Amino acid sequence: MSSASHPVISVVVPTGGGRPERLRPTLACLAAQRDAPPHEVVVVVDTDEVPAEVAAAPGPAARDGARCSPPLVVARGPRRGRAAARNAGVAVSSAPRLVFVDDDVLVGEGFLAAHHRASVPGWFCHGRMRELPTAAALVAELAEGDAADARDARRTLGTGSGKAPRHRLVANALERAVEGMDTGTVPDVAPWLACVGANLAVDRDALESVGGFDESFGMTWGCEDLELGRRLHEHGLRRRLVPDALGVHLSHSRPDRWEQHALNLERFAALYPEPAVVRLAELLAADGDPRRYVDSVSGREAS
Repeated sequence: MSSASHPVISVVVPTGGGRPERLRPTLACLAAQRDAPPHEVVVVVDTDEVPAEVAAAPGPAARDGARCSPPLVVARGPRRGRAAARNAGVAVSSAPRLVFVDDDVLVGEGFLAAHHRASVPGWFCHGRMRELPTAAALVAELAEGDAADARDARRTLGTGSGKAPRHRLVANALERAVEGMDTGTVPDVAPWLACVGANLAVDRDALESVGGFDESFGMTWGCEDLELGRRLHEHGLRRRLVPDALGVHLSHSRPDRWEQHALNLERFAALYPEPAVVRLAELLAADGDPRRYVDSVSGREAS
């Protein structure tokens, strides 16, 4: 089906404009989807100027073999943080199913097809996420190339081909916890943890029924997506993992990351003073560990 049809999926990509060299390959990957349903890509520009990467993105009629670049919708963000930017993207989108992707995540050609196959009413879906520790080198390399280079690079990540260190992917503590709870290797103490905004799919009706992302988290980084998951779960939605919808995060440093995260963890815990939320620092801190978090929530000493 042509993506010129009415969209079945709206992909919402918020961007602050501070890392255009990462946004460009993200959009290139989204423009190369195969066997996907009709869809649109909504880029929420949460800065004063539209990045050149957005302005130069291919239009809806561009084709390359089996690929068809989706319509690109550009929305202005309210400059009030990631929760507000995502809500702004939802407001201008048109599909019944929403997929949220961060502006530094590379996805494969079957990403949207996998999310579409996994779409079931009453469930929110999380595609696997992996970190690329050597992202800086890849980003620098892709800065000299074109969209095809970004797509080719994404195909090799995690495959073991080429130079092994560059292609090695790592699951962070949150991802290990989510996957462990789903498979039963660790107790499922927080099923809403799978609501990760970098790679999340949910029905529009469900999102709107709980009021969208909580914009009071503001400009401080972290937890606004997990808090949404907590409300979705309370509303009756359940978690579904989508292994084939893998997103590769172009890992980067954030000087005040842990300070900001601590502030939002405190806010999250004030909203939900329950062990699974209050103990999140055991998982989301720099030295976070899934087993230590689960044991802490369960009231057991970590072994």
